[in-house]
Amino acid sequence: MSSASTARSAGPGTAASGDSILVVGLGNPVRGDDGVGWRVLDWLDDRLEATAPAERPTDVEFDRLAVGGLALMERLVGYRRAILVDALQEGRVPGAVTCRPLHELAGSPAAHLDSSHDASLEAALAAGEALGAALPSDITVVGVEVREVDTFSDHLSPAVEAAVPAAADAVAALLPPPGTGAATARP
Repeated sequence: MSSASTARSAGPGTAASGDSILVVGLGNPVRGDDGVGWRVLDWLDDRLEATAPAERPTDVEFDRLAVGGLALMERLVGYRRAILVDALQEGRVPGAVTCRPLHELAGSPAAHLDSSHDASLEAALAAGEALGAALPSDITVVGVEVREVDTFSDHLSPAVEAAVPAAADAVAALLPPPGTGAATARP
C-alpha cells in the first residue's frame, strides 16, 4: 500500500467515525535501516492483500511518517490505540524485535518518536492532553534494533531485513481479530 492510499479523506489527526487503532511505520525509507518502520508496513500490506477481506483486521488504519514529536502527536488524535513501528538503538543485536508500551521507552533512543528540532513525543503527548486532544490511551512501540540509520540507501542491512517478518508478526498480534468493527483500512 502506498502512503497515499493510507491517507484518510478526513485528513491527518481527524479520526473518522469508528476508527480505533492507528498503526504508524516511522522512518525514512532512503536512510538504510531507518526505513524499517515503513518496510514492516509494506510487509503487512502484502500479507493483507493476499488475505480474504473477511480475514483482514478491521477498525485499523495504517500510515507511514518520517516525523516525531508534535507532528506525530497530532496524527494520533482521535484514536483509541496506536502502534508505532520504528528503528531503535538500545545496544541490542541488530534485528532484535521488541514490543512494549511507549512509557517504557522514555529516554530510549528511538529514531523517530522524537525530533531534535521539536518536542519529545512524551512532551507533545502531555501538551496535547493538556489542550484536551483525544489521544490514544494505549500506545505500543514495536521496535527493531538497528546500528546505522544515516546511510543513504533504500536497502535495509541483512539483519534488519531478516527481522521485518517478525516485527510484522508482532504488529499483527496486537490487532483485533477479523470482523470486530467497521473496516477503515484496506490494501
